[in-house]
Amino acid sequence: MKILTDKEKFSERLKFALKNAQPKLSKTSEIAIRFNLRHNNDPVSQQAVHKWLNGLAIPSQDKIETLAIWLNVKPEWLRYGVSEENSQHSALDEILIEQIYKMSEQQKSALLQFITTFNRQV
Repeated sequence: MKILTDKEKFSERLKFALKNAQPKLSKTSEIAIRFNLRHNNDPVSQQAVHKWLNGLAIPSQDKIETLAIWLNVKPEWLRYGVSEENSQHSALDEILIEQIYKMSEQQKSALLQFITTFNRQV
């Protein structure tokens, strides 16, 4: 079982947020352009975006803030995978997260559909 690094975990969360963003963006050049339109500090290159998406780098906090606002997610979730109200994962949470990372996109979509349906019934 491969343990993901912090950079790889960040990458997975960023890809998830981008996948759910409108419009959907997949090219690093498009992501860099849209990001730079929103970010007031130094612009990023498409190489920087490539590193974020491939688990090679984590952006600075100011960039995470911009990404979070743009993608409508909490900055702490994007950076660390947690929200303010749930700042620690249990061991079971970590196991579930690792198993989900291993799934195909089709499996993840089916699981998300199941969980959404399940939560409506509770």
